[in-house]
Amino acid sequence: MESKSTGIPGFNEISGGGLASPSTILIAGNPGSGRTILGIQSLCDAARNGEKVLYICITTRSESAIRERLESYEFYEEALNIHAFSISSVERDPLTMLVELGNIVTSQKPDRILIDPVTPIGFGFPEAERRRFIYSLSSAISEWNAIVYLTGTMSEDDVWRSVISDVVDGIVYMSQDIQRRGSRRSLKIMKMDNPSYIEGEHTFDISNTGISVYPRISLQDVEDTGEPARIDAGIAKFNELSRGGLFERSSTLIAGNTGTGKTLFGLHFIVQGARNGEPGVISSFEENPAELRRYASSLGLELEELEQKGLIRIIYTPPSEINACRHTVEVRKIAEEIGAKRILLDDISGFDYVFGDVVEKREHIANLLRVFKNMGLTSMLISGNRAAGNNILVAEIPMSSLADALVLLKHVEIGKEIKKTMSILKMHGSDHEKHLVAYDITSEGIQIGEFLKDI
Repeated sequence: MESKSTGIPGFNEISGGGLASPSTILIAGNPGSGRTILGIQSLCDAARNGEKVLYICITTRSESAIRERLESYEFYEEALNIHAFSISSVERDPLTMLVELGNIVTSQKPDRILIDPVTPIGFGFPEAERRRFIYSLSSAISEWNAIVYLTGTMSEDDVWRSVISDVVDGIVYMSQDIQRRGSRRSLKIMKMDNPSYIEGEHTFDISNTGISVYPRISLQDVEDTGEPARIDAGIAKFNELSRGGLFERSSTLIAGNTGTGKTLFGLHFIVQGARNGEPGVISSFEENPAELRRYASSLGLELEELEQKGLIRIIYTPPSEINACRHTVEVRKIAEEIGAKRILLDDISGFDYVFGDVVEKREHIANLLRVFKNMGLTSMLISGNRAAGNNILVAEIPMSSLADALVLLKHVEIGKEIKKTMSILKMHGSDHEKHLVAYDITSEGIQIGEFLKDI
């Protein structure tokens, strides 16, 4: 069987490279989840690529009314053949509809067909008769030699109970959860003949361009390249404290209280890389690009200039708009475009808006760090320190165990003076300075000072 593109961004990836032709796919879900849009978008993409497509719409609307609604989407193609069946007639007399449908398919010989929706057909019949109709429909579909989509308004339990699940080659389930800040849409493959499909839940968006699917992180092993080189973090004396700098492809977590310069530490890291010809990506959930540029400029970091040279790209995502899978896709895309070697996430508490469960958040960040390593990226993450008090060894830092290196920035009261202090709490694969060290934030950025050995 030939494999054909779905025409849906991201969907080919989760389906294992496309759909087999011929095959029958059930697109099920709750009302408003986007089942019809997914099917029609796939048909329109196929039509643009020279395939014959047929949209069978079971509705109360006319063909002209259907086209008028579809014209608001950028993916719409006039070459989409539409045939509307009255919903009341197919509920009462599905066999007549099946005969007429067979005649239409025989005359047009489409490569792809969408029957939308299939659930009302024979709705008023006893269950046994409806089952017999579905078997008849399946028998007819097997002779059409096409990719056939069937949509249905169904819960997950309905899908498994329905005879339709027995006769289709694949099942795609779409859902939406209406939340305070908008809808969270997700999609998963419940069944697929292709063994290469990606299991689990994936998120997606619907806009005037159609549906875009954002696959969940799927990890692949990358060959070990041996002992990694050391890189400059961009802060004078930090290489000395870390006994040579950060490791390439490592992950470093910069944690600290408000006002300790966590973001500034990250900007040093990205700007120094760009100066050395190592492009970098900044993913910010806090400051927007203009705010980051002003902040960097006030501290002697030429962030905007390096942006203009194409060595740095900033992705700004307000916390209320974070979609974890979409964010990963966007970061990977931009990193590949500029050939990035470094990446900064500021601040990972932004993921709290996405994941109500700390285990899910931990799993996502762990997978994200592995993706960065596989891409050859050295990463730096910013996080708050939730512990109070002056004990430098007390730190309540979410996700600290996931990073290869942990640097804690903290305010410490010494006499009547508040000092900023830095301590490297861990660095995998390397010795490091064990003493507390003071630092200041000046017009030239972070300046590391004296050891504080007596505290």
